[in-house]
Amino acid sequence: MNQPTIDPLHIHGYGCVSAAGNSPAELYQACVSGENIPTTEMERQLGEQTITYPVRRVDQTGLRAAMPRHPRLRRSSSVTKFAITAASQALGPDRVSAIQNGYLNIGVVVTLFNGCVNYSNKFFSEVLDDPSLASPILFPETVFNAPASHIAAYLDASGPAYSMIGDSAAWFSGIRVAETWMTAGLVDGCLVICAEELDWLSCEALGYYAKGTSTTEGAAAVYFEKNTSSLQLGSLNGPHHYTDGGERRSALAQAWKTATPSDSDTLIDGLLGLHAIDRDEQSTLGQWQGKRISPLTTVGHGMGVNAGLQTIAALESVRSDDTQGAVVFAAGDNQHAYTAHFSKP
Repeated sequence: MNQPTIDPLHIHGYGCVSAAGNSPAELYQACVSGENIPTTEMERQLGEQTITYPVRRVDQTGLRAAMPRHPRLRRSSSVTKFAITAASQALGPDRVSAIQNGYLNIGVVVTLFNGCVNYSNKFFSEVLDDPSLASPILFPETVFNAPASHIAAYLDASGPAYSMIGDSAAWFSGIRVAETWMTAGLVDGCLVICAEELDWLSCEALGYYAKGTSTTEGAAAVYFEKNTSSLQLGSLNGPHHYTDGGERRSALAQAWKTATPSDSDTLIDGLLGLHAIDRDEQSTLGQWQGKRISPLTTVGHGMGVNAGLQTIAALESVRSDDTQGAVVFAAGDNQHAYTAHFSKP
């Protein structure tokens, strides 16, 4: 069922970690310029065969410089490090201090598709090798809720902290939850985050989904309040659910129909440059003649972080006065579709 946002949600900060760099500005400039981010190969051995996957990784040196310091991060998985870095950018040091000192009550929503797969594989390998030696320290890092738990602990936040599992459009379902919490007065503001890390299993799965897919990792975060700010989410249309190809095409058409973008808006689409994945979305958006940005053709398929990176590109476009407004079209992968309109008040 379509549920348009009635009262605008105001954006008081946002951040991201991506293969294009560890800031929203770097991501946006890479997308606008069509930067060719080089791929590297992830490998796994299958008997005598070496299987490779093209990937675009987050720069670890830059990540360490941007990441906040906290004891929990010494043992956390990459997905948590991406998420907490994007979250700290979105909040800023003053707001982080206010939360830690109990002056600001916020909620935390983390959306994931694959989650903490690195440590899950490592722990499973240890169990198969010798169960008696499998490290219990690893196990807490394998659960889906690990990033949300670490972020809440870093902030010393007393509000609700949720993890939501879904396809790439689940990011907007997380924003729906944030809207509900703020409308009900449960929190002063809400931090919504999506994050993913690279793993051979997800890379191989995407390769079966569409050959030639380059997989990426990273995180996106946006901090919302009801108080007026310089950027807002004016409408959020969705979820439009689907379970098969025919329903997906109908859901995408309905999502685009309810978006009603103007000619002055910039479209932030989810195209990857691969016909097998793009054909339904491209068919839906075929009549669009305005300005258009395709972040995923630059960074690759980010699984559960796709719609988050699209949103960051949209916000940077509006903030930098490159456009009056920006429409994000999030087609999802196998569950639901959304459109969202971002602008200045």
